[in-house]
Amino acid sequence: MTTSAYDNDDLRLQAYCDGELDPISAIEFERLMAANASLKARHDNIMALRNVLRSVPRRKLPEGLRDRVTSMLPAGSPRREVRRQYRKSWSWQALAASTVVGAVLAGSVMFSIDRSDSRQDMARQIVGSHIRSLLAPQPFDIASSDRHTVKPWFTARLPESPQVVELASQGFALVGGRVDVVGTAPVATVVYRHAAHTVSLTSLRPGQSGFDQAIAGYNVRSWGDADFTYVAVSDLPADELAGFERAFTAAISH
Repeated sequence: MTTSAYDNDDLRLQAYCDGELDPISAIEFERLMAANASLKARHDNIMALRNVLRSVPRRKLPEGLRDRVTSMLPAGSPRREVRRQYRKSWSWQALAASTVVGAVLAGSVMFSIDRSDSRQDMARQIVGSHIRSLLAPQPFDIASSDRHTVKPWFTARLPESPQVVELASQGFALVGGRVDVVGTAPVATVVYRHAAHTVSLTSLRPGQSGFDQAIAGYNVRSWGDADFTYVAVSDLPADELAGFERAFTAAISH
């Protein structure tokens, strides 16, 4: 499959997310996303939704569901015959049964997302964005070590611009920023470097917590103030990532 088969960016995006592009076409598309923030945001949104759905735990269907489904079929039909007809053809009775099952499963998905473990789902999405950035040609959409360049770039693209501080003297060099997607919302991520390590600092709405954990070999640390909840992701050891938090907090308090 060559890129000429995908003149439409949306078709190429779907093919890329499904792993249908050949290696050369995939690299070309990643370069296109690196230069197109809107396209990258659509990609991140698709992948984030997939991650949420994959993280939904399998649940045992309620007792009696089969009886309730078969009760919707015409009265007097022997159960054995109903099952045989269901397997044999996609009749309207089977469609009715599948609709009920689909409604139950959809309710299970929404219930799971609304539970407290939604924080873990969000953490996984943020870590996923960090990993994707490391696989891209560069881990940022805007490359700059000047906060007066990075912050206005966010201001032009998001409803709220994040805190952008320069921490080079503390060992964490500002290298740029990018727009990620958490859930369905675009969010700001400021990127720092510490030796050979990359730190992604994502700003979420205030009042959130519970992101601190290790996911896929990456440490996640969160803290907040009146304006934002900050979530830092890196392969740095936990104590060094805590040092990043202290340096950042001290910088914005001045």
